[in-house]
Amino acid sequence: MNKLALFPPPVVIVVLLGVAFGLNRAFPHLEILPATSVGWVWLISGLAFSASAAREFLRLKTTTIPTGTPTRLVILGPYLWTRNPMYLGLFTALLGLAFYMGTLPFWLVPPAFVAIMNRLHIAHEEARLTEIFGDEYTRYQQRVGRWL
Repeated sequence: MNKLALFPPPVVIVVLLGVAFGLNRAFPHLEILPATSVGWVWLISGLAFSASAAREFLRLKTTTIPTGTPTRLVILGPYLWTRNPMYLGLFTALLGLAFYMGTLPFWLVPPAFVAIMNRLHIAHEEARLTEIFGDEYTRYQQRVGRWL
């Protein structure tokens, strides 16, 4: 079994948020910024951005599953600006939650998410896409940044 299948992005997020909620409950006075409802704007915007990226995959009838085998290289829509708009959108949503909560445990979640995605998923996905799409993907990597 592929190790990535055990830790798909939604599972990573649930675990990170579970830890953050637990730490927040155990240490409720770790506020580093005043909580703000502006965080909801970031959270909703990030989820909408991720959904728009997923929609491109569905439109082209290729897999959105990180361990799946893609049939098409998606380079339109949000993929014109970032190679990982689904992950970038989730990162933005996690930042929104951090703004909304305002406490240290929630501010640790976005960088942890980026580190895990870079190490566990994106490196694997890039190698797989290079294997499947070759020079086409390499040229795309040269034009568009991993996150931005």
